[in-house]
Amino acid sequence: MSNQKTKTATIKAYEFTTPKFSGDMQYEHTFDSELMILLFRTIMKLDKSKRKYTNETVSLNLGKFQQSDDANFVEGHFITARHGVRRTQIDVHSQEEVGTIESYHGVEYNVNFMIDRNTGLLLVQEDFNKVFSRKLLHTFLHLHKNLIYPYIDEFNKLNKSHPFIIHKRSCYRLQTLPPINFMDKLQEFQKVKSAVLTLDDTTDKSDVDVSETLDAELQNNEIEDYDMEIKIKNKTGRSMVKVFERYFESIIVQQKYDSYAIEGVLENGKTKKITPDTITRDFYAQVSHNSNGIPSIDDIFNRMIDIIKNENPLADKGGTPNITPVGENVNVKAEIEKKVSERNQDKAHQEQTV
Repeated sequence: MSNQKTKTATIKAYEFTTPKFSGDMQYEHTFDSELMILLFRTIMKLDKSKRKYTNETVSLNLGKFQQSDDANFVEGHFITARHGVRRTQIDVHSQEEVGTIESYHGVEYNVNFMIDRNTGLLLVQEDFNKVFSRKLLHTFLHLHKNLIYPYIDEFNKLNKSHPFIIHKRSCYRLQTLPPINFMDKLQEFQKVKSAVLTLDDTTDKSDVDVSETLDAELQNNEIEDYDMEIKIKNKTGRSMVKVFERYFESIIVQQKYDSYAIEGVLENGKTKKITPDTITRDFYAQVSHNSNGIPSIDDIFNRMIDIIKNENPLADKGGTPNITPVGENVNVKAEIEKKVSERNQDKAHQEQTV
């Protein structure tokens, strides 16, 4: 008798973009896989302990990254863990104590993912630890992106006659997919209490009119690494829900803000806050699990391939036209290897926290 059990697993979808700027022309909703694949591969060259991102309660690491059997996809897994509280381990059958989990220990879980080279669609297996999120991955990648600055410098040199420029502060973006569910949830509100728009430190704030003055003031006072939050308080009732609907539809299309949130009152009188991070575009998979509860990686990846090929919400998206790729460049490779070596040997490199 087989001990296999089939369960429904959730696969969450996100979108990578790699913005390019050409004079007055901006190519923001395109994906050129060369940069992102280089970033992931470079991170894998770091020692495992140097690779991680950790704060007081959770950690995220890149455990594996490789080319898939299909040349159009790359795949791998993230490692997540929760920690920070000393806990007793017990045998659930006997209820006897069997050990202690220290505050600096955690139970790791492998979260499989796949990236479509053509569109930047990122598919991520739902995390058993409930640690993985778009924001956490964004923070993790931001921690390491300076490793590939030699690539960006070379790209800008090769494409200066076009001209195409990659800004280091916004060389990639990681976003939720156009949040249809976000708009559906917004429509459930009887009243919008407030809206919050956030510009993080990777956003080129000079391109956002509302922030120009404040951005200049902060930089003049040598404050450079900061997030900017704009809160809009609503003083009217139900009639303004439609107005906020139209406004958020507009800013989602423009993709000017790193994140946003709406707080409102539901029909039952309860107040609820929704953000793109809490409402993702989800797909579902039938995945077999063995007797130890471990899901089949083949089932997960096969379903991800099926989503990319047959249900891809970014199917019409492509790369930036007429760019010159960097490709295999000996000088760039040497500079990146040097940065990796320095990071690995840096005894003072401390755990990163938010």
